[in-house]
Amino acid sequence: MKIFFFILLSTIISSSYAQSITSFNNNLQHNNQVVFVKTSSQNSIKGTMFLYERRNTRKRLKFVDSFAVVVGKNGLAKDATSKIIFNDSMPVKHEGDGKSPAGIFKLGSVFSYHNLKKLHMPFVQVDTNFYCVDDAASTYYNTLIVADTAKYNYNSFEYMKRNDSLYEYGVWVLYNSDPVIAGNGSCIFLHVWRNENSGTAGCTAMSKENILKLIYWLNKKKNPVLLQTVEN
Repeated sequence: MKIFFFILLSTIISSSYAQSITSFNNNLQHNNQVVFVKTSSQNSIKGTMFLYERRNTRKRLKFVDSFAVVVGKNGLAKDATSKIIFNDSMPVKHEGDGKSPAGIFKLGSVFSYHNLKKLHMPFVQVDTNFYCVDDAASTYYNTLIVADTAKYNYNSFEYMKRNDSLYEYGVWVLYNSDPVIAGNGSCIFLHVWRNENSGTAGCTAMSKENILKLIYWLNKKKNPVLLQTVEN
């Protein structure tokens, strides 16, 4: 009986450690802000976002806040170039799979339908003239363009200002950005959710209240990243 409880305790401790941000310390040596998203499985659309921060890289990352998120309608898929090791059964992210990318990604510009002030990140106010190109055959693939100034060589795109509130506030996730590989996935954002039970096309989404918390918390000087994974 004692042996059983010892094994059980060891399993719980090991599992807890595996789920901790400290498991990724070697991948976060240069990041003083981490947006850590975990789902219960690779097929789950629901997860939790944990915000971590530290004063400098010599300090430990400290928990700041957490809230509910949703990911792709088909769950998570691993970044083909990820330095994090994922289960072999996890599929590789590709265009149109309805999955959010699992891995570590730098965060780019905040965007909004509104002219936001007092941010600590690069900012783009978008309108219906701003597109994100998801045509893998285009030279603009996975790129934000202004339609008036771009040469028309794309057959599909997303409007960055929609007829709903989903992109009213968002953050560009620099997935498949350096270099851009055709077909690996495009237009990945953190943005406002439709509701807590609806997955996305491949982004990570949350309530409007929480995306606002996030965008005003992020600071370019702290080299923020999105770390997205499954619990086990």
